[in-house]
Amino acid sequence: MKKIPSLPRHVPDVTVGDPVDGGDVIDCRVVVGEIPETGVRAVLADDGVWEVAVPAQPVALTDLAELSDEPRLGDDGWRAAGAVLMRRLGALVAGHPVRAKRHTVQISLPGSTTTMNLRNLAQGLMLGSRRIAVRRKDAPAEVRKVHLNLDGLDPQVVRRATDNVDKGCVQGGATALARDITGLPGNGVPLRWWRRQMKSLLAEIPGTRVKTHGVAWLERKGFGGLLSTATGGVGGAAGDPDVDGTPGLVELFWDPAAAEGDLTDDQPDVLLVGGAEVAAAVRALADLKGPRKVVGIIPVYGRSTTTGVQVVASAVDPGGSRYSLVEHVNGMTTQVPYAATPQQQAQVARRLALADVVAYGVKRYQPRRVVVVAPVSAASKSALGERTGAVFGSEQAVKRVTFRGARVGERWWPMPTPSWLESSVTGKVSDVTVRADGPDAVMAAMFLRRFAGQVPCTVLDITGPVRSESVSGDIDRGSTGFAARTLVEWFRK
Repeated sequence: MKKIPSLPRHVPDVTVGDPVDGGDVIDCRVVVGEIPETGVRAVLADDGVWEVAVPAQPVALTDLAELSDEPRLGDDGWRAAGAVLMRRLGALVAGHPVRAKRHTVQISLPGSTTTMNLRNLAQGLMLGSRRIAVRRKDAPAEVRKVHLNLDGLDPQVVRRATDNVDKGCVQGGATALARDITGLPGNGVPLRWWRRQMKSLLAEIPGTRVKTHGVAWLERKGFGGLLSTATGGVGGAAGDPDVDGTPGLVELFWDPAAAEGDLTDDQPDVLLVGGAEVAAAVRALADLKGPRKVVGIIPVYGRSTTTGVQVVASAVDPGGSRYSLVEHVNGMTTQVPYAATPQQQAQVARRLALADVVAYGVKRYQPRRVVVVAPVSAASKSALGERTGAVFGSEQAVKRVTFRGARVGERWWPMPTPSWLESSVTGKVSDVTVRADGPDAVMAAMFLRRFAGQVPCTVLDITGPVRSESVSGDIDRGSTGFAARTLVEWFRK
């Protein structure tokens, strides 16, 4: 079995201030200029300084507002510049003959630099410093320190530089952490790993807590949806094909009122349901000392030897079609048709597990709102591509996700949930059906929202942007950590 690393992985320390000197300093600079058609590149200038360019004008990240009215909703190119520069210098340092040598990367900035530029640059520095390597005897040297030279910047920008860089590092670190978790080998991530690593992630932050639950607890509570994904006995589904082990549940808490003591019984402002993005967001919100109480719940998929609690019964609808029935933790039943392809099997398994978690979280914690973030339908990827997430919810929630996502470089597109489709989610022989007739992405979101009852529920479908096949700007190949920064930006204040 591959060795599973401890988390969080190392990220560079970023400082700001006057110029520094020394033989271990690698000088770099950001310049405003034309971006070549091949994309942003870090090049060695004639004076021996590494140089990366940013565009003079930002690019809109949403069509729902004009950049002239809200410039923060544009991509200024600084996030990509930071990531590209760190990848190039990371390769340079990794090849240094003296592995123990500690280098300082010093970046000089143009006089037009704004606080938003600094925050985005810090995000990119975190993202470009990550390299997934689950097992390596002799890890290469890394860039451990980055210094931003503030010489020549506006005094107001200088005064606010530390705060904005720190926030950018936390936001970029959240995406990097989500990438690390998602990029781990599925057959090597048992519940005990989650228990150990999540406690390690939050151990030093007052006001946080971690709880984990295993198969026996899931059986007692009636998590038929999550348990059914483990046995592969429902509707022909074999569970998530990328995961092995036993199923479980991880609960993460950030309670600002408990920063000096035990957790309170206060109603949480939000219940986050999903995977790595949820864990990373809770950690980041705690780091930033966000003012809202947040509960994050993560279903751990797997294959279990447990039998007998997953399927309530088989049923035949009036048309003669046979279905399996799954009973969830809140007593609702889901009608599960046969899933023919591995992709359909994985989607069915994920939706059943998420439905259980939403139902449990709403009943147990009575949150003011629920946010589900997960890849729930391939249809959203077909519609929006690999760089844009789909958001389903109220008009206010959709607008908030779209705008706050754009502020941190993540694109979201609002999707409809017309009331006349609600009847399609109702099962013929059960409360709901997991694969309703109709547009699949919309049906999946409406299915999950049923389990939130009267609590407002927003579904973030990240099927398209959750993985990338190429390196581009601040996006690496493989798991992207998409949505983590959006969650942090949404709930940090």
